[in-house]
Amino acid sequence: MSAAVDHIYNLDTHVRGDDVELVPANLWIPSERIAIHRIAKPTAPRRKWSGLIPWILEEKILQPLEKTHFVIGDNATDELVDVFVVSKDDLNAWVNVAQNAGFAPIQMTPDYFAVPWEEGRINALWRKGYFLVRHSLSEGFSAKADLTWAMIDCLIRDAKTPPRLSISLPDSQMIPQHLRDLAEVNDNSQNWQMIEMSDGINLLSGDYRPIIKGSSVNLWQLNLAGFGLTMLLLLTYLNILSANLQTDLSKIELHLMDSFERVFSVQNVSLEQLQTVGQQEITRLKVQDQIFNTEPTKALMSMEKLMDNCECNLVSLKADEDKVTLRLEGGEKLLAKKLSLEGYSLDVARGNKRKNELTMVFTPENPL
Repeated sequence: MSAAVDHIYNLDTHVRGDDVELVPANLWIPSERIAIHRIAKPTAPRRKWSGLIPWILEEKILQPLEKTHFVIGDNATDELVDVFVVSKDDLNAWVNVAQNAGFAPIQMTPDYFAVPWEEGRINALWRKGYFLVRHSLSEGFSAKADLTWAMIDCLIRDAKTPPRLSISLPDSQMIPQHLRDLAEVNDNSQNWQMIEMSDGINLLSGDYRPIIKGSSVNLWQLNLAGFGLTMLLLLTYLNILSANLQTDLSKIELHLMDSFERVFSVQNVSLEQLQTVGQQEITRLKVQDQIFNTEPTKALMSMEKLMDNCECNLVSLKADEDKVTLRLEGGEKLLAKKLSLEGYSLDVARGNKRKNELTMVFTPENPL
């Protein structure tokens, strides 16, 4: 159920029927019944201000502290804060008027906040014998005409840059001539039911926090619906997250299988077999590496570059852990090279000259 918006003075046109639930309402409250004090921020943490501010303002208010309601407003500057002061008797009376008219107030805001505001402009609006004046984001007042003109004169006189002036009232003859010459005058009236309260202070705080009587079942249903919607959104999110995770997992599995096949040159291995097959392949590679690094295999592999393009024929090869002996035919080109093999000593002997035979003996310099 959306909240109604109206001025407290208009509620006398509403009559509450029997057994009718109270309608939540945002109400504009006469600003002339509210005082605004701008004070230095207390040095204590903000959560403790509500207990300190009444004593700070004790000498500035006319009624006992226990009969006064204080509402902390916005920061005016880095050092100053606005405090709204209203009589508890007035608040109780307004709540009773609203409930008798069938409304449950959830916000009460000084009605000068309904006046439009912009930087460098003073706006004044006529409201049933009073002017509502707003001259900053949070500052304003409500007063009879004579006092309003005097206060506007003071605001203009104290301003560093002369502000613009807008006045809305049915009879422009009420405006003093010197202000009429400065002002933009119109006869616009305020529709209290069409004004948002987004930038106004709410006087219903502390002990006056709004409680909507007679609608606990609706609120319970609303809370239950909100909880259900939250759970639905959560389940939807989890389903989407699960689907995304499953997609990512499939991609990871495919990448893992592809990488495994490239590294080990093994195909058609299932995901469940990867660990076992991988350990077997690693063991095989370790054995292979040991074989390649022991004699005579190590020596034979080291000869590859030495024997490249030798234009010779292998007659015989004898290899063991101590040495490798090669008998070659046609080794003239090989003899023309500088023959050496890192880690091995090399002995070369000429055999049958007619057949151009060579005998090469490779012996490890540091045998294991």
